[in-house]
Amino acid sequence: MENENYEINDYSFLSEESVEKHFADINILLLSGKHIDHKYYAEYTALESYESQWRNFYSSLYKLNLITDMFDGSRYYYLDFTENGKGKLSDVSRNKELTELQTLIGLTLLDMYYQKYFDEEKIIYWTDIKTQILESDHQDAYKRILFNDIRDSYDEKEWNEVHTKFGKTIDNFDRLGWVEKQSGRNEELLFEIRPAIHRLAKLYKEELQDFESFSKQLKNEEAV
Repeated sequence: MENENYEINDYSFLSEESVEKHFADINILLLSGKHIDHKYYAEYTALESYESQWRNFYSSLYKLNLITDMFDGSRYYYLDFTENGKGKLSDVSRNKELTELQTLIGLTLLDMYYQKYFDEEKIIYWTDIKTQILESDHQDAYKRILFNDIRDSYDEKEWNEVHTKFGKTIDNFDRLGWVEKQSGRNEELLFEIRPAIHRLAKLYKEELQDFESFSKQLKNEEAV
């Protein structure tokens, strides 16, 4: 029992150089809902090197679970704020739930990730998103929710509105570590989908088995 208590209260790893140097960044990122993978090399390495100690730290001091997950050969870390609600990324006092539109866009990106499964980097352009909306197996659901109408084509104003919706959601997903926005290129909406987007597949496992019915539910809830 004494050893167990000692382990729980032993935070000596925080004085290790690699941890001390990046502690503030790691703590802020995780508590804000960020999913940290190897793209955040320094922070990721500090978490990986002292994984069990970090887990005890967050469990003891914050009553939160540090989760280690893996998808597509890539490990990532995040704090599990979820209780029972689907789409909850954190306690409501820290972060709001995903909106219905954000949920749909997230599942759209998840589908696009699988389409680019063998690409080393899952880079997405605005033209890729337009093709997904117009030509994918779920095009009717996408059109119904994004445009409120199922047609073969849409005008520039309608596309600009959808572009804005995606842009705002991508900003949010970038903060979560689900995507990484790309800079220095002549594109208004350009990003890489990160493996942590797979968390949506875990949250919505049952619903994704019948996406059409699920998408209708999303639309109905959004209209309320």
